[in-house]
Amino acid sequence: MGGNARKLSVRWVAVELLVMALIGLVFGFLGPFGTYAMPVAMRLAYWVGFIIVGYAIFRPVSISAGWLRESIGIPVWTAELMATAVAALPLTFLIGFAISGMRFDPDVLGDRFVLLYLQCAAIGFGIFLFMRLLFGAEEAGEHVSDDRLEPDQPKKEPVKQTVKPVQTQLHDRLSPGFSSPIIALGVEDHYVRVHSAERSEMLLLRLSDAIRETKPLEGMQVHRSWWVSRDAIVTSKREGRNLRLSLSGGLEVPVSRAYVTKLKQTGWI
Repeated sequence: MGGNARKLSVRWVAVELLVMALIGLVFGFLGPFGTYAMPVAMRLAYWVGFIIVGYAIFRPVSISAGWLRESIGIPVWTAELMATAVAALPLTFLIGFAISGMRFDPDVLGDRFVLLYLQCAAIGFGIFLFMRLLFGAEEAGEHVSDDRLEPDQPKKEPVKQTVKPVQTQLHDRLSPGFSSPIIALGVEDHYVRVHSAERSEMLLLRLSDAIRETKPLEGMQVHRSWWVSRDAIVTSKREGRNLRLSLSGGLEVPVSRAYVTKLKQTGWI
């Protein structure tokens, strides 16, 4: 019931809880799914209470789905549908228990349970969509996230870094004046742009072939259109939910979600 990728500061939890309460009030006034016949006060308490309980169930499941998405590179919608399917189950049991008079009623496990489950899942996924619309959608490379700075935490200033001068086979394809260390490769149409800290040149070459010719440089592909040299990485930063690498010379390179975990595991970020 909310975006996966925000680090849960106390302030942010308070904001999300306020939004959940407001959503509960809207449902309470509308009285959907046969609840309009309830007295107004009871109806409002019912919806606000269960929306907040649903948040307490959906939120950690949604965060776990985000971690799974990072690890295996599945689409955000697939991960969130999985989270909704899982989280709606315990919420359905709780609501069924409550509407049965706080006792176990075997009848609730029949067709009524399926209908109630679908209602819980629909509301949960709808709130997820609403939160994405309200606070911003995650661009592929959702991630993620557990490194997100708190609102009051100052960002670290990039540290100047010198790239070691390494000549590669790729230098043989470049103009004689291009003797600087290669810091990144970026795809532009059918070309590869070779970047140094001071300049760049275009080569008619596939990215995979260009990467092979960067040896003995230690580098990694971080996006379907980008490769970076490890020595060139100054810092990493987030723009919303997107991760970017700042390289020596000021170049910034986007990182795809599928590569975030690998960068972390290798200690590059």
